[in-house]
Amino acid sequence: MANPALEQAIINKIRDKGISLPVLPDVAMRARRIIDDPNSSASDLVEVISQDPAIAARLIQVANSPLYRGAQHIDNLNQIVSRLGMRTVSQLIVSLSAKQLFHADTPTIKRIMRDHWAFSTQVAALANHIARRHTKLDPDQALLAGLLHSVGGIPVIVVAEDIPKLQDAPAVLNELVESLQSRLGGNIVKAWDFPDMFAEVIEHCGDLGYQHDGDPNYSDVVICAIAQARGISRTPDDRPIMAAEKLGVDLESSMIDDELDEAIRALGG
Repeated sequence: MANPALEQAIINKIRDKGISLPVLPDVAMRARRIIDDPNSSASDLVEVISQDPAIAARLIQVANSPLYRGAQHIDNLNQIVSRLGMRTVSQLIVSLSAKQLFHADTPTIKRIMRDHWAFSTQVAALANHIARRHTKLDPDQALLAGLLHSVGGIPVIVVAEDIPKLQDAPAVLNELVESLQSRLGGNIVKAWDFPDMFAEVIEHCGDLGYQHDGDPNYSDVVICAIAQARGISRTPDDRPIMAAEKLGVDLESSMIDDELDEAIRALGG
C-alpha cells in the first residue's frame, strides 16, 4: 500500500540533501552530440567509443547478440557502425552506459540497485522484441525506453542508503520506488533533453491498465514488456492489460527463449 507520508519524506530528503538527479554518462552525451551534428561522421563516433574500452567491449557483445546479430560476426567498432548505423549505435551507447547510474555503496542498497538494473535490462530486451514483432515502432527506441522506464527510482534508492529502516525493508523500498519513479523519472529524461516520448513512457508505464485511443505507442510496448517480465497477464486489481490487447501480445505465454535470454545478458553486462 502507498504511504504518502513516507513518500513525501523521501522527496524532502532528496531536496534537502541536495541529491542531484542522475547525469547522463559522458560517453553517452558525446555520442548524442555527434548524432546531432550534421557535419559529424562515422569515424567521429568510433573515436568516442574507442575512448571507453568497457563500452566498446559491451557494444561488440550486444552487436553479436540476437538483438542485432547478422550473418557475419562483428569484431570491431567500424563494422558495428557500418552495419547498425550511427543513430542505432548512439542509442546503444546511451543504453549501455546507463549501467553506470545504477551504483551504490552499502551492500544492501548495492544489491537492490543491481536488481533494479537487471529488471530494467529485461524490460528493455522485451520491449525491443515486442516493438519488432507487434508494431511499426522503432525497436531501438523501444529498447531505450524500456531501459529508462525506472530511472526515476535511482535517487529514491540513493536516499535509502541514509535510512537504515529502509535498508532492512527491501519490500517497502521497492514499493516506494514503484510509487515515486514516474514523478522523478520524467524530470530526469527532460533534463537530459530526451524526446517527450521517454517522459510519457515513464508517466504511463506504472499503470498496467493504461489505455488510449489511436495507434500503439511506446508506452503500450513498455507496459507489455513490464507485464511479461513480471510474469503477469492482468493488472493487480484484476483488470485486463489493455496495451496487450491493443498490440495483440499474448501475456499468458513467456516470450523469453534462449535467444532473448542471451540478449538480456548482453544488455546487462
